[in-house]
Amino acid sequence: MSTTSGFLKFNNSKPRVHVTADDEEFDSEFMNHLQEEGFETTYVPYNDNVKEYRATIRALADGLQLSENFAIISFGKASTVLLDHLIKPMSHCVALIAYYPSQQPKLQIQYPASLEILLHLAGTTQTYTPAFRHYTYAGAKEGFAEFDLMEYDSVSASLSWSRTLGVLRHAFGIEVDLEKVWEQHMALEFETKNAAATMATMVAEPYVNHVPTLTGGIGQKDLHAFYRDHFIPQNPPSLTMKLVSRTIGIDRVVDEMIISFRHTTHIPWMLPDVPPTNKIVHVALVSIVCIRGGKLYHEHIYWDQASVLVQIGLLDPKLVPDSMKSKGLKKLPVYGAETAAKVLDKVSQPSNALLSSWKREDKALPIRGKQQQGQGKKGNVSNNNKADGNKTNGNKANGKKAIGA
Repeated sequence: MSTTSGFLKFNNSKPRVHVTADDEEFDSEFMNHLQEEGFETTYVPYNDNVKEYRATIRALADGLQLSENFAIISFGKASTVLLDHLIKPMSHCVALIAYYPSQQPKLQIQYPASLEILLHLAGTTQTYTPAFRHYTYAGAKEGFAEFDLMEYDSVSASLSWSRTLGVLRHAFGIEVDLEKVWEQHMALEFETKNAAATMATMVAEPYVNHVPTLTGGIGQKDLHAFYRDHFIPQNPPSLTMKLVSRTIGIDRVVDEMIISFRHTTHIPWMLPDVPPTNKIVHVALVSIVCIRGGKLYHEHIYWDQASVLVQIGLLDPKLVPDSMKSKGLKKLPVYGAETAAKVLDKVSQPSNALLSSWKREDKALPIRGKQQQGQGKKGNVSNNNKADGNKTNGNKANGKKAIGA
């Protein structure tokens, strides 16, 4: 990854990360991920000669300039040795990230203030609360972060990777612009509408999953075909979005938004094989985008499919199965566009109206001053199917594109 792209910015030379573990060779995929993020990586195998190994670690600082630093990521027995060795300050070492040490350091151990410590523990580890940053991964076994081991656990590996990357960036003073990467991808997807150019913003093996319908794709070939044939050209012309919030993390961008459209075309990603109903839909949607080395790695997109089905007439909340009617259920616990309305304005809909046991002295919703003059006016998204169709275009001034998919 080029350091002049604007994605990765730092003042000193290319940051060095030394990976060390018990084997002669280490997981190539883990090493590749570090390199994709702009780190210069080397592997230092651990051997059972602790004295010789400590000397090897001390030698990592040899020849470095004053402004040059390095971090260490260790695994297994190597973690045990280094958690003890680095109690004393070591020049140029700014971070130690230790995965599942064979022995845990004592709780009262204090590390130099110049050294960032992060400890990843397998879920089988007993309760352990040291004074430094540490995480335990429930149900995971030692080896969960190594792609080439049987113990590999994708969820625990992903969580620990994000935390590892966060410590490395902080230790080296690295800043990244994830939002710029995401915005460029969105522009190609929804403005330029170029499937090939969109795919160029993604890693070699990306994936997209629209969770309610399991649409999307894994890998460049399938995902390109999905974007080209089933997503980019299939969205209805009325489709708009209103960004409600954006959260930017270490390697993820999370968008909360309201999607609005009139269902005038087949929408394969959201309503596969459902013919157009000409109904207006407003639905809250959350897009979680993972970015690796300045390119999109994956997207998870969530929305309330029951709300969509209610709005297009495929799901009637009053149609309760007889087996549930006999038990007193009068209505399915789902809403239509009301769910989107409440995201935009918390007082637009009452809370807990589906709870028959819920009691409030004041049933009325609070009304803001100027709203008293406009109670009879149109515009509430919960009345979308009573509108003339131009309501879906009202969000264009808010923003830019449709959804993050």
